[in-house]
Amino acid sequence: MRYMLAILIGLCAFDASAQDETDRTIRLGGALAYIPEYAGSGDYDLRILPFIAFDDIAGFELNGLALTYPLIDAGTGRGPGQWSFTAGPRAAFDFGRDSEDSPTLTGFEDIGASLLTGGFARATYGPLGFRIDAGQDVIGGHEGFIADVSVGTFIPEGVIADKFALAPALTLSWADGNHNQAVYGVTPQQAAASGLPVYDLSGGFHRASANLVGFYQIDERWQITTILSYREYLGDYRDSPILRAPDGVTSDVFTLIGISRTFTL
Repeated sequence: MRYMLAILIGLCAFDASAQDETDRTIRLGGALAYIPEYAGSGDYDLRILPFIAFDDIAGFELNGLALTYPLIDAGTGRGPGQWSFTAGPRAAFDFGRDSEDSPTLTGFEDIGASLLTGGFARATYGPLGFRIDAGQDVIGGHEGFIADVSVGTFIPEGVIADKFALAPALTLSWADGNHNQAVYGVTPQQAAASGLPVYDLSGGFHRASANLVGFYQIDERWQITTILSYREYLGDYRDSPILRAPDGVTSDVFTLIGISRTFTL
């Protein structure tokens, strides 16, 4: 699947101990990203990407291409000695994968855009944060159900350096057979066209990620964000003929640097 800004900014949203936001805000900007062509590709692109996010607009939150509505918002707050729990519906968009991105995908159909509808839950206890995002594709892209489970923390400004904060997180990704077969599998028809062996897959944990997100606050409005994410493919998915092809990899990284401005409503 293409690495879209929704995924990258989703990491920025994992803030385990930041202070609660009370203002309705919109963040706008852009980013420069060095990212793989698709999941398991050894070929990278340098891309200019837009950035848009908002908080508490009619109760909704937007990060990248993921829209959430916190129906449940409970707890004593965030930070040392505090706890919080937030949950509600979630919808996220993914642009899919183009078969023309690699000769390895000759004879493969494109994976169309997916709209993932489901829910999210995030909780914090002291310095630790936990998050689950899950959704079912409802518009016929990969037609699968996916779920990401994350744990991390937030190191506020002044601990490492003035005006600089850091959010490390680990993520384990699960998906059903429809998703995994579409992304990693090879059907008999695709095998005949591409020369790859047939490869059937079912549901399971297919990927683990280690992420570092840095925030540098230039002033009250402007912020620089940097992201480094390392992803390792797991188990049978790691042995996919797509990942084992000459231009495939069993682990990949992406990096991003972006700048955004916050507007308060």
